[in-house]
Parts: sequence; C-alpha cells; structure tokens
Amino acid sequence: MRTIAKPTALWHLLLLLLLAGVGQARAQAAGTTDVILCADGSEVPGRVLTISPLALTYLPPAGTDTLRLATADVFLVRYANGTREVLHPAPATEKPLTSDLLPGLSDAQRRTKGRQDAARSYTSGGPFWGSLAATLYGGLFLGVMAPAIMAPHAIAAANLKAPDPGLLADPAYSHAYREEAQHRKRGRAWGGYSVGAGLWIVLLGSLVAGNL
Repeated sequence: MRTIAKPTALWHLLLLLLLAGVGQARAQAAGTTDVILCADGSEVPGRVLTISPLALTYLPPAGTDTLRLATADVFLVRYANGTREVLHPAPATEKPLTSDLLPGLSDAQRRTKGRQDAARSYTSGGPFWGSLAATLYGGLFLGVMAPAIMAPHAIAAANLKAPDPGLLADPAYSHAYREEAQHRKRGRAWGGYSVGAGLWIVLLGSLVAGNL
C-alpha cells in the first residue's frame, strides 16, 4: 500500500512564492489604474487616455474599448502615481438665450406691442392685387372665391416681416402680431375684391346706360 507523501519544506516554499507572485501582480495592476472621481461622488477606475475641454477618454481595467465621460461631469482624476488633477467644465461658447425677450412688459403690453408692430411692418400687397386680378378676370361671382380662399390662410413666417423676428418667440407678442397681420391680410384680400367688383359694376352700368 502506497503512502501519501507529506508536504515538504520545498512545497511550502513554492506555495509562498506563488502567493507572493499573485500579490505582486495585483499590486502592479492596481498601481497602473487611475481613479476618476465624478461630480456626483461616484468613482470610476480606469487608465485615463486623453482629457479635452469637452470629454475624458479612459480604458476600463477589464476591457479593451475606450470609453468617454463628459468633462463637465468629472470633478478630479487621481492618477496611479499619486498625483491629482482637478477638472473644470468647458466654458460656454454660445451666448445663453434670454428667457424673457421683453423684460418689464406685462402680457397685455406685449400684445399691444405685437399689434402695433404688425400694423407698421406687415405691408404685403399680394392679397389685394391677387383678389383684384381674380375679380377682374372671373367677374363678380367667380372673383369672390379668391379672397374667400386667401383670407383665412395663415401667413407664412417668412412673410410676417416682423421688425425683430426674435420677438416672435414670445407667445403673447407672437399671437398678437400674427392676429393683427392676419386681420390686415383679410382686409386687403376683400378690399381687392371690392375694387374689382366696383369696376365691374361701373362697366355693367355703362353698358346698360348705353343701351337705353
């Protein structure tokens, strides 16, 4: 019957060397890993590759794909060599939009300004001349279709001709401006029809009077 040999001193030595090698490998792996401290308090381990004003790229400890973090979300980087680098968000390159486009004005005053600006700036003569031409061509009955179609049609933004287009982003101002412009468009469309109808009436009256 064979007997199992008891561990010898050589086996103990080999085991100690193996454990020491594993510990050293772990220490080396930990020593090459940076720590990214985010603004929310979380820590992200990895080897930092690049830092730009907008983004930080790093390689995770157990991965080969490069990952990215927004620089604005990173508070500092604690490097493996013990140094630290505090990061700051990239400065804004665009001028922030003003939330209040007409400061100091109430909604009623904004609506009044919108109507006044539309009365001065919306001067399109297209609805008038279009209705006039259609009435002269089609007569009293067919001509009425032109203003009936054009008048309710919403004015395109490019044709509003606001003195300051940016103010159209203000709801109260924009609603009043568009409403007043639409009112004037409607009046000009029917005005063109009225002039055309008047000319037809004069013409028909002249013909009737000539035959008497």
